[in-house]
Amino acid sequence: MKTLLFIVGLLCISIPYKVHGQASAKGDHIEVALVSENQQLSPDKTNWIGVLLTPEEHWHTYWQNPGDSGEAPTVEWSASVPLSFGDILWPIPQQIPVAHLVNYGYDGQVLLMVPVELSNADKLAEQVDIKVSLSWLVCQEDCIPGWADLTLSLPVSVNTQESSYAPLFAQTREQLPNDTQLTAKFEITEQHLAVSYQAPFESDWQLLPLRSDVAQHNQKQSVVSEADFNNQVIARSDYFVGDAQTLKFLMTDGQSGYYVTAHLNDNQQQTTDALWVILIMAFVGGLILNIMPCVLPVLSFKAMAIGQQNMTMTQKLGYGIGVLVCFNLFATMIIVLKSSGEAVGWGFHMQEPAVIAFLAFLFVFIALILMDIAPSGARLAGVGQSLIAGNGFGSQFFTGVLAVIVASPCTAPFMAAALGVALVSPPITTYLIFTALALGFALPLSLLFISPVFAKLLPKPGAWMNTFKHLLVFPMLATVAWLVWVYLGQTSSFAQFGLLLALVGFALFIWLSSVLKGVYSLSSLILALVILLGALFNGAQTQALPNDSSHEAYSPEKLAQLRNNGQLVLVNMTADWCITCKVNEQVAFSTEQVQLALQQNQVHYLVGDWTNKNDMIFNYLKQYQRSGVPLYVMYAGNDYEQVLPQILTPEMVVTAINTAKKEVNHD
Repeated sequence: MKTLLFIVGLLCISIPYKVHGQASAKGDHIEVALVSENQQLSPDKTNWIGVLLTPEEHWHTYWQNPGDSGEAPTVEWSASVPLSFGDILWPIPQQIPVAHLVNYGYDGQVLLMVPVELSNADKLAEQVDIKVSLSWLVCQEDCIPGWADLTLSLPVSVNTQESSYAPLFAQTREQLPNDTQLTAKFEITEQHLAVSYQAPFESDWQLLPLRSDVAQHNQKQSVVSEADFNNQVIARSDYFVGDAQTLKFLMTDGQSGYYVTAHLNDNQQQTTDALWVILIMAFVGGLILNIMPCVLPVLSFKAMAIGQQNMTMTQKLGYGIGVLVCFNLFATMIIVLKSSGEAVGWGFHMQEPAVIAFLAFLFVFIALILMDIAPSGARLAGVGQSLIAGNGFGSQFFTGVLAVIVASPCTAPFMAAALGVALVSPPITTYLIFTALALGFALPLSLLFISPVFAKLLPKPGAWMNTFKHLLVFPMLATVAWLVWVYLGQTSSFAQFGLLLALVGFALFIWLSSVLKGVYSLSSLILALVILLGALFNGAQTQALPNDSSHEAYSPEKLAQLRNNGQLVLVNMTADWCITCKVNEQVAFSTEQVQLALQQNQVHYLVGDWTNKNDMIFNYLKQYQRSGVPLYVMYAGNDYEQVLPQILTPEMVVTAINTAKKEVNHD
């Protein structure tokens, strides 16, 4: 803290002032003193001492929450014998406007009172030396920090006599908030805090948070009264992460005040805005999800069947129903896992190596069907052919389910806020948001099936469809390559090699089951299934190895250390199974201009890998009401942070770094 105040002083082109060993001291534009209500310390009652701050006219000091700028006084007590020092009793502050900011403090003399008690062993002492290490910030247009070590010697006596400061102590007690503690409920939206409380009497109340990172202090608070309750709307600070269960406020009209303890409303649906806005965001996010790289290969299946016009309406709706069912199954799984105490987020199943292995086998199987290597004459292949390329309800339904499973590692724009709300909301809200997401995701392809207008935009069926079917093999195999790479990040290179061998063996025996007959075909099919089950079992048993990287690994302690030292920090929360993350790393982070920006002095790049379950990273995501990756946050010391978009360009990253640099340099 002293280092911070020293830096503030240098920025203001001022010389800090420090004195030692006196009961009073004079700094630039201020006098400070250590005073007592009585001339003696009594062993039989609570004694009162205090730090008296007397700034010059037009200069001010700060309350425990200084507001938009400034720094509260700090005290560190010690004594020649062990004493029990209580907390500072803060007088009701004034709101001090400075340009476009609003600070809370004292424009004039203020006494910060502290209760002191002697222990039984100290009652025999004849004299006690009380020492305080005091720091302050006194401001007008510029600010000047100062420090002083003050000492006050008081005799110990049962008989006490008031000191010359006793009237000041009595006057200060009149300026303290009321002893009555009030309770309230609060709710959090994306831009506001809403606090509901029962006012003790009618007045123009303002709620001053005891934490400086909760509210925008220069924004006017609005009040709506209902019966005996006030509903106060407070502009939320950009630095408030919104994870608090309890907040404390001083409710004041400038003359009187009450401390208010507000608890998070248990009935709040935790929405970042009105529910209908969240539902629209989920719907739009679902629409955009159709063009994400992890989804396009699966949706291309049905391009071969869209031209068929002989399907019933039930068959045409199969894809949309499959999407709806699968999204709501995801919602159900999340609700069940949350109720059991598990920390889950969007794409949670992709953190399991067995699931990755299963998807790799599934895509290999699909590729074999599309290549006609597993013709419909084989029993298992015949089922697959019907599911993948057919026009029946089962085919459409299965395609919808498969599209959702493969889409789950992706997070499209607008989805992050909606999913963040869904994962912290009651079950009914969670289902509504996931249903809106499913409707947006299912709409484009469903329209191609249902609407003749959209169907006319497609080319007519012909020989090209067979060629196109073979062409789709390659995105399937590319998806397999990606899944195998994700598997490496979750396990080891040895386990990855084993999975590759299993995939080759699986493909071999599926092919043999289609070309052989009788018992040989059945035996080949059984061997393919054994290989599949063995690979899934191995995936469930394997553990990930530590991931070596040239960047710095994220940890809360590392981030706090860098921010406390005034460093620039870019945090990248990523996962190997997150396609959006990997696209950003290739398109933005790997470019020369971004690499040069990250190599600048004071710039640190922290990466959190969420490929496997990690509660530390999940807790970080929850601070920003996110349920999945990617998440990019730029910090400049403790006073600035910026959440970057989910889809990045090199210019966005460089601009964020340069903006943070200006903030930390106060340009």
